[in-house]
Amino acid sequence: MKQIQALLAVFGLVLIPRVFQAQSNAVSTAQTPLQPMTSVRTTNDLGLATNGPAVVHLFQITQSWTNERPLPANPMLATNPTYLRMRQPSSSWTNAVFESFRPDSLNYAVWTNFMARTNGRDMQIWSDRHMPQAWTNRPAVRWNTNSVIWEMKGLTALSPAWQIAAGGGQVPFTALTCRHAYTRGHGLGPEGFQTAAAGRKIWFLTRDNVLVEAVIKRHVTRASATNGVYRDYTIVLFDRDLPDTIDSMSVASLAEVQAKYRFPAQGNWPCPIFQTEQGGYVSTSIAPLVVNTWKPGDSGSPNMIPIPGELLFFSGRSTSGPSREMQEDMDELCRLERLDPKKYQLRRPDLSKFPDY
Repeated sequence: MKQIQALLAVFGLVLIPRVFQAQSNAVSTAQTPLQPMTSVRTTNDLGLATNGPAVVHLFQITQSWTNERPLPANPMLATNPTYLRMRQPSSSWTNAVFESFRPDSLNYAVWTNFMARTNGRDMQIWSDRHMPQAWTNRPAVRWNTNSVIWEMKGLTALSPAWQIAAGGGQVPFTALTCRHAYTRGHGLGPEGFQTAAAGRKIWFLTRDNVLVEAVIKRHVTRASATNGVYRDYTIVLFDRDLPDTIDSMSVASLAEVQAKYRFPAQGNWPCPIFQTEQGGYVSTSIAPLVVNTWKPGDSGSPNMIPIPGELLFFSGRSTSGPSREMQEDMDELCRLERLDPKKYQLRRPDLSKFPDY
């Protein structure tokens, strides 16, 4: 009874004794017992379903009450939609439980490869990364060979440091061709083609831990909409080609990725997305291999899909991804330095064997 009274008090209700007159006119103060309110939950198996690459098991759950709740004494509760929904004798909802991926899907290929490579691995990208003097000199860097991304194609496109005073790992660069690298656009000065960063150094690391120094010749920054297309990136052009020991990272637009590699709207199936961050770690979006990748200074860090054996770049952290407009900017940077743009095109992997969704 105390529990029922406490429950009624929460909703502003008062338990009122019911009084009966007997023939002797004697008054009885006995209360009519209130039946305890209990519920029964049933689960109905609806079978398997799919709306794309994932196969899910659907279960309809119904919650039924054994007796109706008492009417509220508070008149405001009598019209409160939340309370009235609670008064319904039953309610139902459907849960979707991940079962598997369709074997022909890119999600299946990514997930099976992810499971195979993460056993015993960790999120640290470099086992050592430090600058002798305030991130202005050559860094000391070594790969962590136990990282979840170790040995994947495109790994060496990740720059461990560049010549700035803001601190290591912030405003990171990713090589998208042997002559161009990508980072964020916002906060990096005026839009358009510039030479203000000319002479600044960006470092990359070969798989054999050999440091490669690249020098910026000129750059283009975008951080606004043009012809209805929002762009947020900076592309730098180097004074020479990177050696073959440094991979450029393959790319796809977000729309191209979503056509082949569906992201779940409600998170009801696993979807590995690799994201680096300024501290030198890569988050996989699959617990426990997860770290905060949305700190101030992480903007422009690459968002990648770990397709089999390779990292696929599709956008930066809070910044825009590959587009026709980006390639046009890269081509113009080449023309300004009298280079043939055809030699420096974004590299796109062949995903044609995987179906669209």
